[in-house]
Amino acid sequence: MPALITGDEAELYQVGMNYGTVIGDAPALGSGIPVFRDSLSMSENRGILTLNHARLIDGDRLQAGISVPLQLNQLSQGTRAEDSVHLSDVSLVLGYETLPEWEYSVLKPRVFSFLQFTLPTGRSIYESESRLGSDVSGLGQVQVSVGSIALKRWSNFDVNLLAKWGMIFGRNFQNPISGEVALGNAFGGTGSVGAGYSPGERLRFGGALSIDYQSPVEILDATALSVTSERMVWNANLSLMLLIASDDSLVFGYQDQTWFGPASNTSLSRSGYLSFVHRVER
Repeated sequence: MPALITGDEAELYQVGMNYGTVIGDAPALGSGIPVFRDSLSMSENRGILTLNHARLIDGDRLQAGISVPLQLNQLSQGTRAEDSVHLSDVSLVLGYETLPEWEYSVLKPRVFSFLQFTLPTGRSIYESESRLGSDVSGLGQVQVSVGSIALKRWSNFDVNLLAKWGMIFGRNFQNPISGEVALGNAFGGTGSVGAGYSPGERLRFGGALSIDYQSPVEILDATALSVTSERMVWNANLSLMLLIASDDSLVFGYQDQTWFGPASNTSLSRSGYLSFVHRVER
């Protein structure tokens, strides 16, 4: 989810921490079953601390947001171990409430549309100077995406839908070890459906299923031109939100990339996350 206000507040501040372990690798071509890692495989633990802020620009429907992630990598193989912390790819968001909920409707949702710019502030795998790749913290490429979020609530139940599609712009990388590498443009998208149940005013149980997709990429290095496989992964999420004050809430969650498939050309992880959200009323 981008850094967006989807309620009735004027500003939103959020601090979240996700920490997980890579447990397997999906096949490169999307056929077959994942290969799960054992004691002889590389061990990968990753944590992401994300700071989000969003606020209304016009006091009503137009808003802007920013997301700043810091990534912790803990990798080891055999007797070699590497830890590092790096800035990941920062995102800027411009959003607009395209379908307000002026009056109650049984079917009509509340819809927010957005334009998202992702800056190449993270370090790409093609820039890595580490043997295990512990310094990799993002794509390191400019990304531009458009999308919408639809929300609907009926008493104690709620549903949400997210659709995002965009372009990842190609870039030339210069690495002192492997030399120059040129990446072509690619397309990527995310789709998500979620639902929640609130047994009381301060508690919400939620679940969501999302898919992330990236098209194949042309790679030109000093020796040859090659094309990667498409990347696809399914994310299953379970969450518990607790309202600890009138404008403050905590969210506890679990994400698993092995429950649904197929997946291709990616590592698969299981992770937990904790988020604190503060809202400023209009």
